[in-house]
Amino acid sequence: MNYWIEQYKQYHKEHNEYGNGGGLKFYLQHIKDLVLDTKSESLLDYGCGKAEGYLDYKHHEHWGIMPSLYDPAIPEYEDFPQGTFDGVMSFDVLEHIPEVQIPETIHQITKVANKFVFLGIATDPAIAVLPNGDNAHCTLKPMDWWVEMINKHSYKQVYTHVKLHGSMENYAIINESLYMDWFLENLELKKVNKNKDL
Repeated sequence: MNYWIEQYKQYHKEHNEYGNGGGLKFYLQHIKDLVLDTKSESLLDYGCGKAEGYLDYKHHEHWGIMPSLYDPAIPEYEDFPQGTFDGVMSFDVLEHIPEVQIPETIHQITKVANKFVFLGIATDPAIAVLPNGDNAHCTLKPMDWWVEMINKHSYKQVYTHVKLHGSMENYAIINESLYMDWFLENLELKKVNKNKDL
């Protein structure tokens, strides 16, 4: 995968406007809802690019948590953060990763996610062409393929939302029963605590 990371490092250097996090604005409500629903307190943006969506536009203020940032093609964020996170989100990243590397990537994402994963994935070719001549969107797949990859290669089961946009637009929720179990458990705890106060 180092070869591809070097391709993106070079492209970022040559195109200052690339990877500025502009697409983040299309996912704000999804993340806000997930953070509120799961009562998440820590987040990781996997593939944050230059992170301008946070640093300049303060999009994280919509849900109240500044995420930890990771992007192997950006020197400031190339070190993978330590620990785990309530939520891991990735916006328009997985389609940039070669198909052969998708299992490893899904494994890494789900290993550090405690409560939820959100994956926003493009399904059409990109405008960007890498220095080697390849289109930046190298893995363009329908929802069934992504669901199979997630089910097969996750480190553990995690409540996961997948939003595809483009010609294969779709939305899927994976392992929803985990969220329902958590929700009902917390509902029961609230009832117990309420009864204690009476």
